[in-house]
Amino acid sequence: MLLRLALALLLALPAQAESILLRDDFAGMPTRLPDGTQTLFPDKSRWAFTFWPGSVWPDSYGDGTNWLEGNGESQTYLSPFVGKVNGKPVPLPLRYNPFSFSADGLHITAAPLTPEQQQAYGVGGHRRFGSGILRSRQSFTYGQLRLVAKLPSARGSWPAFWLLPKARIWPPEIDIFEGMAWGRHAKQIHIGVLPGKGDSGSLIEWKDLGVDPSQGFHEYGLNWTAQTLTFLFDGKVLHTQPTPASMRQPMYVLINLAVGGKWPCNELGIRPIDSKAPERLARCADKIEGDYPAELVIKSLSVTQP
Repeated sequence: MLLRLALALLLALPAQAESILLRDDFAGMPTRLPDGTQTLFPDKSRWAFTFWPGSVWPDSYGDGTNWLEGNGESQTYLSPFVGKVNGKPVPLPLRYNPFSFSADGLHITAAPLTPEQQQAYGVGGHRRFGSGILRSRQSFTYGQLRLVAKLPSARGSWPAFWLLPKARIWPPEIDIFEGMAWGRHAKQIHIGVLPGKGDSGSLIEWKDLGVDPSQGFHEYGLNWTAQTLTFLFDGKVLHTQPTPASMRQPMYVLINLAVGGKWPCNELGIRPIDSKAPERLARCADKIEGDYPAELVIKSLSVTQP
């Protein structure tokens, strides 16, 4: 009798709720831009628009730029709140805003900057595109991460959903996905595990999806525990491996739309392979520019713990 009563009470208890670490349905927050325009904008209490916290653009990453110099990328990550570059004001009419909202969520738009914008932002040559990045203000250790998004199909587009450590020491890095939904990788995503120095468990691999991720919304996931890293696509497990010791620390979420760089140039067959020579990167930018503007559309993101 007592056993039956105990079982009945146990079954009557509500299921343990998930702990929500970060959630955004990307409906946008009413925000007044520096030019006085009232519009929807990503929630600035949740998101920053640089690589690292406490950074002032463009001194935002380890190489002092707002792009990954090691990749030779062609975009500059911008926001209308970037008011100065190298101490010089950026005129309000020239400020690039990569963020907009519609019924399907947040659109991050990459597009060529005008010559006047390039001059104002101190860029040019192959680095002639504006784009956007989101970096979570909150860091966390472990969780179930889910992003619902539609990838761009423009040549040279290079969206990513990834994690970097709060300690601001690279590596480690977890790439939940990097996408090139064009060319030979149109139905694949790239996942990556880059452990810290002296650690093991690295992974750099393309995974077949069976669908084109630019043709609709799909869910990209990571289950991150102290024991394992499990990568998912639309709920299906793509890969599982032990968690490297260097990834048992607080990390930030990043979502970005990169353009060009040595890797997409490789995919486009522009030689010499892996070269970051300015003339090669310029040839690449020339080849892809007609495909832009292009958009990464984000419907929702959640980070939870059981």
